[in-house]
Amino acid sequence: MVRRFNLADILLVRRLQDQVACLDLEAALLWSPAPLSLALLELFSFNQSPSTTFVANDHSADWAAQGFLQAWTRSDGLSCDVEFIAPALDGSAVSIELWRGLLEHLSVAEGEAGIQRIFATVPDGGPAADLLRKMGFSAYARRHVMRLEQLPAELDAAGNARFRPARDADAQALQRLRSSLIPRPVQHAEGGTHAEKDPTSLLPWWKSREIKEYVWKEGADIQAYVRIVVGQGGHWLRVLLEPTPSGLADAVLSDSLSLLSFYPARPVYCAVREYEGGVQGALDAVGFEFLASEVLMVKQMAVRARVPVNKLSPALEKGVETATPISTSNHCQDQP
Repeated sequence: MVRRFNLADILLVRRLQDQVACLDLEAALLWSPAPLSLALLELFSFNQSPSTTFVANDHSADWAAQGFLQAWTRSDGLSCDVEFIAPALDGSAVSIELWRGLLEHLSVAEGEAGIQRIFATVPDGGPAADLLRKMGFSAYARRHVMRLEQLPAELDAAGNARFRPARDADAQALQRLRSSLIPRPVQHAEGGTHAEKDPTSLLPWWKSREIKEYVWKEGADIQAYVRIVVGQGGHWLRVLLEPTPSGLADAVLSDSLSLLSFYPARPVYCAVREYEGGVQGALDAVGFEFLASEVLMVKQMAVRARVPVNKLSPALEKGVETATPISTSNHCQDQP
């Protein structure tokens, strides 16, 4: 049986969160959020929390048949991300059925709540991706997550002059940059080019967080955009730049890293999607190392549409009697 988390599930979630599969590498690396803490916040905020936790627990002695799923609703209120599922897939029929039941329950509950898209990020080529495909998810992009242990000592401080903080007035130019870089199928899957996830809005108050956005603008156009997410366990770098010679890409990345020199010295992570090849080469040149390959997946939910009935059918308007259905049996029978 799958249901919403309640106080009786505290010990279950506490035990299973050490076996959890985290489907949000950014949150895991930067903050290591605890599912139980977020579930309790959800419970005591009277369902006003962005997290939603479902528990599979038939109260039997078989612990293998117990698990939980936690999803986080995005700020637009129209989409959510699968964050945690426990226990992790181990290839057994029990774990597969647990994941299937939890994901099915999430789809039904979130669909009834008006959610239009459910996102999940899983290891590329792993069993989770295969299972999610069978559950109605489709892959729309792949990405490599790269890691830099420490900033290069010879960073050029000129980046502070070429980049400046993003302003509201940059919104239109930034939208043009995103539209030119992000393929149409990806835009459709994500609900637009502006629908990037903001991980900081989903964290409890005691988790320190900060997001800084910068642009490299020449004339009316933005050549590069940088978003820096400052976390407790590291910094997450997001770089968008228009197709450009590799030399300029190297300069953009060097200047982006120079912006990080003002923050505590922690590992730097950067996720590069498969269509952002210019950034990948610049990361390799600076010393970033491969950490993980992931596939971005989405399940598009059906949206109920209210269609007004303008008038009755002609038959009913004229009072025409309908024929009585003919049955060859007194009882209904299931089709094979």
